[in-house]
Amino acid sequence: MTELKSTTSEENTLASKGYKLLKYLGEGAYAKVYLTEYLKENNKVSLACKVIETAKAPKDFVVKFLPREIDVLIRLNHPHLIHVHSIFQRKTKYYIFMRYSENGDLLGYILKNGCVSENQSRVWLRQLALGLQYLHELEITHRDIKSENVLLTANFNVKLSDFGFSRFCIDEDDQPILSETYCGSMSYAAPEILRGKPYLPKPTDLWSLGVVLFVMLNKSMPFDDTRMKKLYEQQMGKKYRFRSRVAGILSLECKSVVKHLLEPDPGLRYNATQILKSEWIAMDSRLTTLNAVEEAALNRAKEGRKRLSEIHKNPAKKQGDIWDDTQRTSSYRVLDNDLRLSGSEQLTLASRGYKIIKKINEGSYAKVYLAEYRNPSKSDKLVILACKVIDTNTAPKDFVKKFLPREIDMLIKLNHPHLVHTHSIFQRRYKYFIFLRFMEHGDLLEYILQNGAVQEDQARIWTRQLSLAIQYMHELEIAHRDIKCENVLLTANKNAKLSDFGFARTCVDKKMKDVHSETFCGSLSYTAPEILHGCPYFPKPTDIWSLGVVVYVMLNRAMPFEDKHIKQLYQAQINRNWRFRSRYADTLSDNCKRLVALMLEPNYQNRIKVEQIISSEWIAMDSRLLEWTPQETLAFKKAKEERSHLQKKLESTELIKNEKESCLPEKSLVNNSIDVTGSTSSW
Repeated sequence: MTELKSTTSEENTLASKGYKLLKYLGEGAYAKVYLTEYLKENNKVSLACKVIETAKAPKDFVVKFLPREIDVLIRLNHPHLIHVHSIFQRKTKYYIFMRYSENGDLLGYILKNGCVSENQSRVWLRQLALGLQYLHELEITHRDIKSENVLLTANFNVKLSDFGFSRFCIDEDDQPILSETYCGSMSYAAPEILRGKPYLPKPTDLWSLGVVLFVMLNKSMPFDDTRMKKLYEQQMGKKYRFRSRVAGILSLECKSVVKHLLEPDPGLRYNATQILKSEWIAMDSRLTTLNAVEEAALNRAKEGRKRLSEIHKNPAKKQGDIWDDTQRTSSYRVLDNDLRLSGSEQLTLASRGYKIIKKINEGSYAKVYLAEYRNPSKSDKLVILACKVIDTNTAPKDFVKKFLPREIDMLIKLNHPHLVHTHSIFQRRYKYFIFLRFMEHGDLLEYILQNGAVQEDQARIWTRQLSLAIQYMHELEIAHRDIKCENVLLTANKNAKLSDFGFARTCVDKKMKDVHSETFCGSLSYTAPEILHGCPYFPKPTDIWSLGVVVYVMLNRAMPFEDKHIKQLYQAQINRNWRFRSRYADTLSDNCKRLVALMLEPNYQNRIKVEQIISSEWIAMDSRLLEWTPQETLAFKKAKEERSHLQKKLESTELIKNEKESCLPEKSLVNNSIDVTGSTSSW
């Protein structure tokens, strides 16, 4: 949607401040940009207005990234950073008015005009390096530098824009802090980000700047970004090449700067000051000195850095106090532990017998609360439940449209003694309330961290319970796709129950044929090698791999593989580079070790099936576990009946279809024939 939906009162408010939105220019993840006219004392100025609708943006963006962006924007004043004209908020909308860049962004310029000459690239890189030097002096990192975020003025000067992922690089003690967020575009992401571990953010800005420089000079990306694994390997191997048409005309000094920016070791990578002092920049003597505006900006940054240190030493001076309108955004600055319910929502819960007590956990798009339930129509005893609350207003659209309906469908459909029991689900406006059985002993990871490695006898019981749950799901043609210790919950009697079906999905199509999954689901540490390989995969075997990791963690209180780098993790999985920890290895039975090895089989075709786990020699070492309880038997029987019902329904549909087709005249068969030679699956 390119039109801005604004009320009359919003338009009047804008007009009273001298602003008029003219036309749509572009769109980001959570904002739209409009060409704007600003009139003051009969003087018209063209501006760009970034409109952010907080009611439609994810809560983590509203709570975390938006306040950071505003905090950063109100501090910045540099000739090579986009100039902010004004910021104000009205109800759920933020209006950020900025200088309008007449010549669009750098990517658009390159696509239209081709490679940028070395001389022009030198000028633009110097301007961007000065902007970065200023930011880093203020202990601010951009974290989303790319060609689309470099804007061109009417005079073809560049300005760095879009500070949506920017953040401060030091903590309250004035010490450097690591960044943990995967920010920016994969094509511009530094290798230390792709590793998936916390990283120092400043050097990643320089890597991204190196990619921008390469794109300017070559009109192409330095690395193949079709698959993350391949991209990372090329980065670490420095496998980039200048295009033949430019390689022979670029100076050695220019190539040296590219080399030092695309250095995979962040400790050896050039910083902004080194760029500005490089021989390449010095090839144009005019670029070796700062003009008055650039010098003044850098001096202000140094003074600002000193003030920042004072703020950290004196907590009474908080950075939010700089903005006059801070009180209007304060509700977004601190994430509450309490669930904010309207009066009508509280009445609705109470009328159904529910009462929310306190927050006990939080996921990506949901919060979990301790809740009480008493049937209002009966004198039943009080029941303690967990309530998962999902606010669709603050969750990403793909989650709301794709994963949430799947999860609710699974919760309604699934009923097994070793899957977490759903008490009830209801929706009120934009909130979903999912009431589940409360697990008194928390999750398995927490249990292991508190109590150490699990004894083999206990691990055998929990492995059997989880395997029965997975067998039940797979019989219904459902894969979990996010099995990990955090999603194994323990009851008061220390029975294990599998939970969290946010990534669960069916494994067959309408014709009951196996279908591949293409989504990278779950946690990296528990991810099967076929998923890391980056190709479509059959989901059921990945559940078995993840269960194998869970069993290993139970027995060793450690992960089987080091997951710092995707490439190394994948190689370790393929090469079976895991060992039982020496302190536990001698105490574990051979049957136990053999079963773990079969679950952690890198070739999914040879990996053990869930039925084989349940009937394995390790499980049989406790004869009591070979007998199923009535609840386990009944649940699996219902799953088989459901599958049989679906199969019969499909066969009936196919029979009717075939009968109809057999009744058609031969002429229809000829006239309606189609060429299917081009319809073969690409997989």
